[in-house]
Amino acid sequence: MAKRTSKAAQEGRAAHADPERWNRRLIIGLIVAVILGAVGLIGFGWYQTQIKPLDKTVLRVGETEFNLAHVERRMRDLLEQNPVYGQSQQNALLLVDVVFQELEREAKLIEAAGDLDITVTNDELNAEIRQRGNLSEETTDSDFAAALNQQVSTSGLRENEYLQMLRADLLEQKVNTHFTELAPEREAQVLGRWIVLNADEQEEAEEALQRLEAGEDFAAVAGDLSTDTTSADQGGDLGWRTRGGFFDRAAEDFLFDAEPGERSEIISTHSGFFIVELVDQDDDRELDDFQQQVVVAREMNDWLNSLDVTLDISRDFADEDRIRALNDVL
Repeated sequence: MAKRTSKAAQEGRAAHADPERWNRRLIIGLIVAVILGAVGLIGFGWYQTQIKPLDKTVLRVGETEFNLAHVERRMRDLLEQNPVYGQSQQNALLLVDVVFQELEREAKLIEAAGDLDITVTNDELNAEIRQRGNLSEETTDSDFAAALNQQVSTSGLRENEYLQMLRADLLEQKVNTHFTELAPEREAQVLGRWIVLNADEQEEAEEALQRLEAGEDFAAVAGDLSTDTTSADQGGDLGWRTRGGFFDRAAEDFLFDAEPGERSEIISTHSGFFIVELVDQDDDRELDDFQQQVVVAREMNDWLNSLDVTLDISRDFADEDRIRALNDVL
């Protein structure tokens, strides 16, 4: 009889203990759930603020797309090659613009070079990889793979990104050759001179104009004030130039529309201030080797710019994307 009582007592205690055990398990489960929920929220927040923005497509040209992460990798690669981009805020902002323009140019070449019957084969791409790796054509597959991995690692890009950049580079060379073959031997040219002042030197530009209007020699004023030291040493003389041979389009347009002896007022652009004068013009002047290169670059850039109309291009590179890229890279 005592054994039955003992057994009943044990069962009673077990029955009483089970709710307590489940309560403890429930409390522990709730605590774990809260912790996991907090971790999940933190992880979600991290993804939303740190990872997801990098997946944003900031540039699409036809079927070629670049996300923000790709832009940042290219920025790091360019910064590694040209540390000057990290030496000032102005240079840093220029870094962003240069990379974005490079990517758009590459995408246009990839999408539209075929319209000129220009392509790059895989054999040509592999040959370029071998050349950059100082490998012979008889190199083994393992040596080729090692060279490619080294090039990709050095660039800081993903392998597909590196190969795409390489293909675009080869396409650009071929497109350049295409326009070189089409380049004319003669073209309209102007002989001009100018005075150049920086964007923060408006007072100096006004002083230069006043001195010219007072009858002072153009060459003397250019030598005293112009910030283009190369031409300033020559009295502002630019030599004979074709269209595309000036780094400021407004100054170029004036010279090609003016009559010999005509001088401009102050031309204000984002590049700075210009005062230009047309000395002479020739509608059919022979091009030297340098001028032919200028014409080729001009024609190629005009073709690339024309693709803004024919290609489906989406640019979604907002200010916050620029800031994010600069903060991540610098």
